[in-house]
Amino acid sequence: MALELVLGAFNERALKCVIALKETATAFELRKAPTPSTTPKLVTPEGRTINTANSICRYISASSGRLAFDDLAVDDYVEWEERVLRVSAAGSDKAALAALIEAKIRSATFLVGSAITLADIVVAPVLRKALEALPAATYPLATARAYVAAFSALPRRTVPLTPAMASGTTFDHLLGIVESLFEDAIRAAYPGVLSEHAIALDVARTKTAKFGDYQCNNAMNIFTALKGTPGAPGSPRDVANAILAAMPVNPVLEKLSVAGPGFINAFLRPNFIGSRLSTLLTQGVHASPGKKLKIVVDFSSPNIAKDMHVGHLRSTIIGDAMCRILEFQGHEVLRINHVGDWGTQFGMLICHLMDVFPTWQEEMPDITDLTQLYKNAKQRFDEDEAFHKRSKDQVVLLQSGDEQSRKVWITLCDISRREFQKVYDRLDVSLNEMGESFYNPIIPNVIKMLEDKKITEDSNGAKVIFTTKYKQPFMLVKTDGSYLYDTTDIAALWYRLHEQKADWIIIYTDYTQQDHFGLLFEVGAMSGILDPTKHRVNHVGFGTVNDETGKRFKTRSGETVRLVNLLDESKTRMKEQLLARIAAGQTSLPASEVDAAAERIGYGAVKYFDLSQSPTTSYEFSYDKMLSTTGNTAVYLLFAYARLSSIVRKSGVDVAALSPSILALTDAHESALAIELLQFQDVVTQINKDLGSNRLCTYLYNVAEKVQLFVTKCRVLGVPEQNSRLLLCQATLKVMQTCFQMLGIEPLDQI
Repeated sequence: MALELVLGAFNERALKCVIALKETATAFELRKAPTPSTTPKLVTPEGRTINTANSICRYISASSGRLAFDDLAVDDYVEWEERVLRVSAAGSDKAALAALIEAKIRSATFLVGSAITLADIVVAPVLRKALEALPAATYPLATARAYVAAFSALPRRTVPLTPAMASGTTFDHLLGIVESLFEDAIRAAYPGVLSEHAIALDVARTKTAKFGDYQCNNAMNIFTALKGTPGAPGSPRDVANAILAAMPVNPVLEKLSVAGPGFINAFLRPNFIGSRLSTLLTQGVHASPGKKLKIVVDFSSPNIAKDMHVGHLRSTIIGDAMCRILEFQGHEVLRINHVGDWGTQFGMLICHLMDVFPTWQEEMPDITDLTQLYKNAKQRFDEDEAFHKRSKDQVVLLQSGDEQSRKVWITLCDISRREFQKVYDRLDVSLNEMGESFYNPIIPNVIKMLEDKKITEDSNGAKVIFTTKYKQPFMLVKTDGSYLYDTTDIAALWYRLHEQKADWIIIYTDYTQQDHFGLLFEVGAMSGILDPTKHRVNHVGFGTVNDETGKRFKTRSGETVRLVNLLDESKTRMKEQLLARIAAGQTSLPASEVDAAAERIGYGAVKYFDLSQSPTTSYEFSYDKMLSTTGNTAVYLLFAYARLSSIVRKSGVDVAALSPSILALTDAHESALAIELLQFQDVVTQINKDLGSNRLCTYLYNVAEKVQLFVTKCRVLGVPEQNSRLLLCQATLKVMQTCFQMLGIEPLDQI
């Protein structure tokens, strides 16, 4: 979900927000408010609402890492606009207004430094409105008027286009470069139309390659915006032709044309494509440049004394992939495993373990079936009244720091960690455990902080916080003085933002916890723990893994499927496939390598089958679909990668020694594959915005499809174009390998 800007009127406040969004190249959707309002609102992807223009601009600046929002001089101008300029402009003393403007605005270019900042975006629209009320003859204010004129004339680029970017020698995402060219053309043809009418730039890949590589779809909404004004264009096609005429000759786009009611189609220049591929071949695959953040990703989070089951598959795999995607971009990622290692269930578990393993202090029990241990303890808890009472008393002992209770608790945690690690090792997932118990020492101080903010209330002896957005209260302390899930999570939120200094927090749990985290973030903002203008927080609520009937995936006996069993089954089935291929003469894979290959492909298939689904929806699990050699599966993609590797290997050519200058795309299928490779940075950029990690799978599948067409239609070996096509193969392998690494899948050169 993109940011949603809600406007009830287009005034200087709305203009601030639109300029901030455009200046930072932030994707957003525009919605009209249901009732007239002079105050804009911004709805964030996680559903929070920011209600004032300056707060919206701060949020946009902070989340994008642009516009120098944390500079003291910038803060001074923002505060001046809020407390001085705006107040004076609303009054009737024109002389006083003119005097304060003259004293404060001393630059005709930028307020702070040599580039646009948050100060300019906040001040300029309000200053322009104020100057309109001051006759120039009486109040010349030359510097201020020159400043406003210069600010209004600034190009609002989605990406600051540089010669290097236009030449194809950088890794800036391609869509942003194309958008920048179209934006400049629109501003040249129709100055001010984008900002004054809050029109978002609409540039996308064409659906049909024969019409072009990119399409600009702004002609229709520009025509609508200008309709009825003096000199308005006669039709959307007139608008499109004017934009096309304003597009200068550039090294990126060629063959621009108008189609239908006003769509502008454009092709990428072959030289630009070749230059981008040459950069990829010589420098490797990189993300678009951007500000580096500290990001906490909270995922997996199994419960102590329970097996990891298929329900943990999604959180673990999606969370790990998101970490890899962010790490690839150079962010500092803290991989947090918020295990369930605290709570009332430990009373019964401690009592049961001490009863069943009386020698636990001398020798750690050899417990391999954690689920059975939990079930046995739960059965006694439900059926044995004396055991029930002992268990409740044991919780009190544990929480009060009783030494023996803590020893048993530590034993249970250690047993669980051993079993969890077996799964993580198989999946090649690394995590730093910071379970619920980690936050216990800081809970009292966090509660006091909330009390000092005067937002807590007493509700029948319990300590709660009410919000305007949610009906249910946020439960801080129960009537008996004990803490809850809410308590731990607000402490964790404080710790991550203020001790770990995270810029961004992403939490992966099942979808049923969506309201809980929405309420948590709301309380965080109310209390000041979370500052929406500085911090980004996202909860990704994933769907369930179901069987063919639409019910949760379970064993035939109705038990939850253990994750280790699922991985074992996938490996076994893949091994059977590989042995069948060897028997049929379809592969030269040595029999000695079958087991290792089956493990890599089998585990990769499990990961990919999950990752290729939308994180927020449920899906039907099927071994047959997952291990299919056709369609959007890991097996198909790995086969495509191996086939391409085989071509390069059989050539006997040292491709790394070839000069990228010989690369020439002479066939349409070559060009289609090359252009697909150039979309990599666009995909990663979009994932950053909406956390749709499945986009990477879709992209990888699209690349594989183009690969299959390329190797089928274009002979590589033994033709005059051989070395050029080998370079294209090498570039493709680099991109595919990077995608596999980001998904946590290890490709094979031979299958």
